[in-house]
Amino acid sequence: MPVIAEKQKVLKGRGIVLRYANGNSAGKYFYRELLKGTKKYRYICIEEATSLEEAIEMASDAAIALREGTPQANQPIEKIDPLNLLAREEKLQRDRERLLKAEKRGETKSVSIESAIDAFLGKQYKRVIAGTFARASYEHKKHCIWKVKEYLKSKGLTRTSQINTTTFDDYLEFRSNTTRILQARELAVLGEFIKSYLVRNNYISSNLWLSGTFLPKVDVRMVDRMANPAISPDDWKKIVDHVREVWRPKAFEKEVYYQDGEAKGVRQKSRRSMWYRTMFWHYILFSKNTGMSPEEVLKLKWKNVEIKDVGRISRSKLEEDLEDARDEGYGDIEGSVEDWLGDIGEWAQSPTQLGREERLVAYITTIRSKTKQAREIPCNQGRELRRLIGYQKKFLADWDIDYKITNDSYVFFNPWMDFGQCSQARFRQSWRTIVDNLSKAGELKGHKFSEHRYTLYSMRSTFIEDHLLKGTDIFLVARIAGHDVKTLMQTYERLDIRKRAEEITNINYGEIKKDINVINLLDD
Repeated sequence: MPVIAEKQKVLKGRGIVLRYANGNSAGKYFYRELLKGTKKYRYICIEEATSLEEAIEMASDAAIALREGTPQANQPIEKIDPLNLLAREEKLQRDRERLLKAEKRGETKSVSIESAIDAFLGKQYKRVIAGTFARASYEHKKHCIWKVKEYLKSKGLTRTSQINTTTFDDYLEFRSNTTRILQARELAVLGEFIKSYLVRNNYISSNLWLSGTFLPKVDVRMVDRMANPAISPDDWKKIVDHVREVWRPKAFEKEVYYQDGEAKGVRQKSRRSMWYRTMFWHYILFSKNTGMSPEEVLKLKWKNVEIKDVGRISRSKLEEDLEDARDEGYGDIEGSVEDWLGDIGEWAQSPTQLGREERLVAYITTIRSKTKQAREIPCNQGRELRRLIGYQKKFLADWDIDYKITNDSYVFFNPWMDFGQCSQARFRQSWRTIVDNLSKAGELKGHKFSEHRYTLYSMRSTFIEDHLLKGTDIFLVARIAGHDVKTLMQTYERLDIRKRAEEITNINYGEIKKDINVINLLDD
């Protein structure tokens, strides 16, 4: 009986994505649904998936294919030894022949490339409306397919019937000004468009897809994985200081207004700018200290935030408390500050303990859109979040905006967009402007192993690299970041080894070498 190696419920429990550990289907990912009123399953192989995360993302397409009666749906899995190359080639040839026969029964149709792309994107948007596909993923897919549209237009192609085996030979040269990772993503979306729409609707010959050389291959190197480099401590301080002390205060400055070319008075700048720049300031602080993706941060609601005062012992506060206690005549206050610190440690044990000062820790509950896995992130952003919500309440009251912040409110909401999420596109634009200006002024050094500019995702990279460098358990980092360990190591292998040089170069001078008696069992 086949053994399931891993599985995950998807589409709100309607189906399951799984991978078998043994048998002829070992290593393959499948999507299956239970037939209502029976104990039988319908299933379909997710051919392109190489990991559980990829299979989960493709579950919606698999479900659609299952319902539309794709040829491979509900068919028994052909028993072929994966090591038998001859058998695999014979099966591939049979698949080609079957599809060619299907084409002969109905001639290949032709439609305009523009209408085909619009129809494909329309199908993807329906998934967004149904809640089975993330809007951010849809926008990414739309951006990729538009680049394909530009390429085909540059080739002078307007109809699907004009696509042939050499159509995409020059695609990598056409997109040579972008990263290899983005090229690979665009080709993956192009492959999906061709296979799940053009071939399925008989707009191009399936033999083109089955040839195996239809689309160019992209060799993604380790250096290509540095598109979102971590921010160095010096650069981060300059960015935050600029946002807090230069960029944000400009929104609160008064400006002279003119009429008919003459100065008529002084007025406050736009209240929207005051709100937006304050949100952006807290947004980058929160992003860098939680490691959450930009989409996750903007989706966060106050009900997913819990703040606890864990309390810590401050040396300066302890000195003040001890001095005050002695002045008030308490007889049991003896010993130096060092003695007290040695007894009580770093963390306060009670709210009334001497030397205790407030230490707010925020616990964030979030679900990553890619994997749909819930996780909790502890972070030192309690003070900043309290400051943020205080600012929001005061702003709404000062400007007489009729809105009450509740548990269901977004942490970064926009009062002028029906109190929905702030715009990620606008945040990205502001980040790009601020960082590029600082770089041009020679203020930022950049990442020593990457030529790429800092992005919004760089704050996530910074969080992960900072924890790996200080020795945080890699499994804990992977869990908090929502990565698997393999992905984590592939993406963040560029760590600055100099920062951990002490672990390699440390020599225990003066250590007495132990004389260990080695017992050879074969001599007995």
